[in-house]
Amino acid sequence: MPIMMGLTGCHLFGNMNFMGGGFLFYGIITLLIFIAIVYLFNNHQNSHQQNSALDILNRKYAQGKISDADYAKRKENLKN
Repeated sequence: MPIMMGLTGCHLFGNMNFMGGGFLFYGIITLLIFIAIVYLFNNHQNSHQQNSALDILNRKYAQGKISDADYAKRKENLKN
């Protein structure tokens, strides 16, 4: 006679409850998700800030407030 397993017998990660190592596993997963969110948020902020500085530089150059050499030097500094 075959042994039938109900839904309770089928676990995705075995017997990983909070006392059997699941706390560590789920804690690490949660930490990785948090780090990814913080990284993406900071990366978006830095990208926006650099684009704003480059936009300002482009406007000043277009208005004739800075020279060609000064523009090239500042643009290179913003890329680094």
